[in-house]
Amino acid sequence: MPTPLPPDLHPTTWAALEASGVLQSTEHRLIQDFYGQQRARRSQVLFMNHIHEGLAVMLHLQASPQAMRAFCLHPLVQGDGELRDHYARVAQAVEPVPGGAFVLGLAMEYRSVANAYLSHAELPPEGIRLSPLVEVNAMLAGDKVQNRKDFELHHAQAHANRVRLAEYFQQWCQALQIDDRYPLLKALLQGAAWS
Repeated sequence: MPTPLPPDLHPTTWAALEASGVLQSTEHRLIQDFYGQQRARRSQVLFMNHIHEGLAVMLHLQASPQAMRAFCLHPLVQGDGELRDHYARVAQAVEPVPGGAFVLGLAMEYRSVANAYLSHAELPPEGIRLSPLVEVNAMLAGDKVQNRKDFELHHAQAHANRVRLAEYFQQWCQALQIDDRYPLLKALLQGAAWS
């Protein structure tokens, strides 16, 4: 069964994502099987939209195929509960795939960096710690741009912590040096043509 087009992605963006091969990867299948038709509680947006839109951002930023495959895995290993419940199965599934160990390592490094600064915490005095791996920072860019877009679309006016969340997403985009490109990347996720 073909993967459905996320509602906001332009067809040329979706075509570029399909051409990248990531939608046919073992890692994409794992997250698609896990998420299925699950939706976010507040916005009712399919969880797979987060994956597809984050991948679109990463592709636009010229992230590597390994980084995009690892992005597909990140929800399966990010939290302690997810890591406990899914790590063995994920590791077994990606082990025979060429580069699978590297991809799983990227997902684990993503977990380490992303979990070091969450929205309920204050910005550390030394700032946000990025990864020494360019692939992981590309994953963070895809995640934060997509989350910021959804926040602005669905929660910026009504969320109880909207001021803090707006600051949090801006801090991440500044640390990742994509704050000036955020309007373009957001437009990409809202139907702008691939360029």
